[in-house]
Amino acid sequence: MRRRTLIAVPTTVMALGMVLGGGAVAAPAKGGGAERAGACPEKMIFEVGGHRDGNATAYDASNARLPAGVQFTKIKYSASIAPFPGDTISKDDSVREGIEKLDREVRGFHGACPGSRITITGYSQGAIVAGDELHRLSQENTIPHDLINGVLYGDPRRPGVNGGPGGIEGNLPTIIPGLSMNGPRGFGDLRVQEICKKNDGICHSENPITNLLGFANGVAGYFMGDHGYDIEPNAENGSGDRLIDQPPRVPHGPPLPIPVATPWKQFNGDLPTARREMGAYRDGLVNALPKELRERMAEFPWMSVPAS
Repeated sequence: MRRRTLIAVPTTVMALGMVLGGGAVAAPAKGGGAERAGACPEKMIFEVGGHRDGNATAYDASNARLPAGVQFTKIKYSASIAPFPGDTISKDDSVREGIEKLDREVRGFHGACPGSRITITGYSQGAIVAGDELHRLSQENTIPHDLINGVLYGDPRRPGVNGGPGGIEGNLPTIIPGLSMNGPRGFGDLRVQEICKKNDGICHSENPITNLLGFANGVAGYFMGDHGYDIEPNAENGSGDRLIDQPPRVPHGPPLPIPVATPWKQFNGDLPTARREMGAYRDGLVNALPKELRERMAEFPWMSVPAS
């Protein structure tokens, strides 16, 4: 069976993704063979790519390995994070667009194939979209929860585990309208697997107040490829948090043993204070980064502190 709305163009996967777009495309798994019209797959995987990967090309390699009975639907959206250089659509608007399209596709598929299992997966910015949709579905019973699972790679809203660092959206405060830092969210009784690398400052963001060098390590890791993942959502069916250990990019020790909350907890919602404090942390961050990365801060919009 082939479900189709718009056509996505496959390319190679990059750590931050490529390509802008808008819509969704569904296709049968390679090796699945032709299915009779009207037949439903055992499972549909709904895929959302990261920044500048509006065609979800990060999933192309894993899609080529899907077994019979498993199909995929790519959610096509703008995948933009202005003020990242060249982007014109804000993160908030882009995420909202992605959620609306994902929600429509998931509900439409379940209405047509009520017995089929559903996997919702996202990478990076796409993990915000996929995770927010999973959170929404966990709060209702429109689709039975035992039919749903999620797989999130490099999720900016990943909760911290056992007091450890979580995603950047629960660490830094909002300093630019349209680039809202919304904190962590939960998934109720849904099976959702969070996958994160220790050097990935998008999903594992150290408190810059208590561990500036640890925070810098995450930013360096983001620039140096540690935000890239081996994407294989069909192989994941569990839940919880998987933190992949790595040798650091920037040498650092543990956080200072003092009870200081993250900037997000302290300053989010107070824009003037947030901008002032983040400006100071940015100065320290730049000094802590390797020299070759210091000129790339425009590519890290979460700390693009507006000029006063």
